[in-house]
Amino acid sequence: MCFFIRKDEMNKIIPFINIHTHRLVAEDELSIFNAPNYFDLSKHTNFASIGIHPWNIQTINSKECIDFIRLNASAKNVLAIGECGLDKLVETNIQIQEDLFKLQICIAESVKKPMIIHCVKAFDELLQIKKELNISIPLIVHGYNNNEQIAEQLVQNNFYISFGKALLKEDSNASKIISMIPIEKVFLETDDTAIPIKSIFEKAATYLQMDVQSLKEKININFKQLFTYE
Repeated sequence: MCFFIRKDEMNKIIPFINIHTHRLVAEDELSIFNAPNYFDLSKHTNFASIGIHPWNIQTINSKECIDFIRLNASAKNVLAIGECGLDKLVETNIQIQEDLFKLQICIAESVKKPMIIHCVKAFDELLQIKKELNISIPLIVHGYNNNEQIAEQLVQNNFYISFGKALLKEDSNASKIISMIPIEKVFLETDDTAIPIKSIFEKAATYLQMDVQSLKEKININFKQLFTYE
């Protein structure tokens, strides 16, 4: 697939796993590409995620996008649904956001694939939706840079947390709390930046007081437990 490693070498070479990116990958990287709306998945072998970002709701045809997600959710190279979620800083009414989010949750549940979640100032609503729908699939909050209390709530409710560029700022919430999160719940990402995932791993390893290779092994275990891929 997109990480350019032969299957018979997979057990020997552990790639840097980038759980969420808007960019093409490096040769030593296994990543999930956040595919744009209506992205032609049939012409690409990259691992991808598909979803409706709350920032885009006002500029798309929601029904067509939901139909696209439903049609392609079972594709082998689609590993996750998202990024999608809730954002109270955008103009779109939060109820509209919740309705679309719930539709995508139902699709993800139907194909038994994890979700990559964007959440801004709406963690109470996110936790309530998880409880209300009794969600069984893995949920990954991406780009986490909030406080310890919210992180604890997420972990207690079986969420996974992905850290990205905020780790490069030593005074960020992300840099302060990553060592407090069980490593079994941690992922790393580059999101829409051009920062190499290796740099994120190196910084994370410093905070976690482990070497980069050990961190790669831990993240690789997490990835294999959540995702089915060939």
